Amino acid sequence: MSVRMVDLYGQYEELKAEIDAGMRSVIAESAFINGPAVGAFARELSDYLGVRHTLPCGNGTDALILALMAIGLAPGDEVIVPAFTYAATAEAVALLGGVPVMADVDPATFGIDPESIRRLVSPRTRAIIPVHLFGEP
Repeated sequence: MSVRMVDLYGQYEELKAEIDAGMRSVIAESAFINGPAVGAFARELSDYLGVRHTLPCGNGTDALILALMAIGLAPGDEVIVPAFTYAATAEAVALLGGVPVMADVDPATFGIDPESIRRLVSPRTRAIIPVHLFGEP
């Protein structure tokens, strides 16, 4: 028997008809990049967040890279990331020439440990990227 920390299939089942219809529509239009569905998503997300602009990305790695570029991450800048995370967290920092600094995580929450962050902050620290795993923000 397989044990799942998050029941992704169960979540999908609850929205199956809506998700499948949306996927069929996007595939039929073949407008995968910045097509009508992406534009609608961006507008709805902006409205939901109460902001003027959102920038949909193809994946989480791109989103992390854009966020780091937006803060002006420069080569040699340090970014504190959790040691227990998906590889893209540290990869995005390294791709821009930054230095990922691994922080311990809290074994009860799997989130980054604030005490570890306090010990790791240095004059070269430019950012901290907290990561939530398994649906546990």
